[in-house]
Amino acid sequence: MKFKNLDYQCYTDAIREHWQPQQDWLRIGYAPDKFYLKDFCLFERDDEFHLFHIAGTPGASCCLPGNEIWFGHAKTKNFYHWDTLGPSFYIDPDGWDHGHVFAPFVVEKDGIYWMFYTGCKIDNTQRIGAAISRDLHHWERVGEHPIIRPEQYDWAFCPIAGGSSCRDPHVAKFGNEFSMYYTAVTREGKACVARAISKDLIHWEDKGPAYIYKDLKHCESSNVQELNGKYLLFFGGHIEYWSYVISDNPFYWLEQEAIPLGKRITAMEIIRRNDLQWLVAYFAFDSYRLYLGIIDWSKQNPMIQQVAERKEIEIFGF
Repeated sequence: MKFKNLDYQCYTDAIREHWQPQQDWLRIGYAPDKFYLKDFCLFERDDEFHLFHIAGTPGASCCLPGNEIWFGHAKTKNFYHWDTLGPSFYIDPDGWDHGHVFAPFVVEKDGIYWMFYTGCKIDNTQRIGAAISRDLHHWERVGEHPIIRPEQYDWAFCPIAGGSSCRDPHVAKFGNEFSMYYTAVTREGKACVARAISKDLIHWEDKGPAYIYKDLKHCESSNVQELNGKYLLFFGGHIEYWSYVISDNPFYWLEQEAIPLGKRITAMEIIRRNDLQWLVAYFAFDSYRLYLGIIDWSKQNPMIQQVAERKEIEIFGF
């Protein structure tokens, strides 16, 4: 061939542009070029953090058909230099998750990486599915059906059509058993964080609500962490603040007033701990970009303080 293949050049130019020049990510927040970033997870392997996240079109609703149909993938060793990679996971146009995919969360078991995610019909009817990978780049769905289906549970309001809440999986291991926490709604119309347990990550047993909120304000993007012998359940979303509640038990939280940690932010993930200081990542509602912050639990009323300078994260090994 003696002439230039303009169609292939169009593809290679687009990929090159997507691997955008480095910017001051700590100050402006990271997101892939021309897309926004929402619910995400961070998975550390070989001193490198892999970021998987909702990607969407600025100005478009998450529920608009055609938006939020794939997960972005990027990696970093220090959070101020990012490598933007290609999309890592898509909707299945012929499957139960043909509308949207939300909120990936990755864990490792026996050398296999498991991604739990929210899959939606086109009408925003949500369920939780799973996919596996051996390299964090290529993912294969586990089965043809969701692994969490609250329409089977007598406590849940979760229609099979016309929209329903079953999203934002977070998985933690206690002993030899995994607990999954996710956003749901009770039959009485109250928002809650529900829990299911598994030993093999395929078969999940329902354990009902772990925390019930006082009304119908979705407790989104939940995250469970231990601090000084107590268990903190973090959540945000429809609530004004990213907040937490406290329990002696990692499986159940009594109804209580949530304690605020930050305004107009959500989906916090822990990066590193340094005694009572935590380095965290989150996304902001005002920009839909990923930021870093520090929580100092030694303070009387700790709040997330945004990181803007590299020197601020040196104490965490970066």
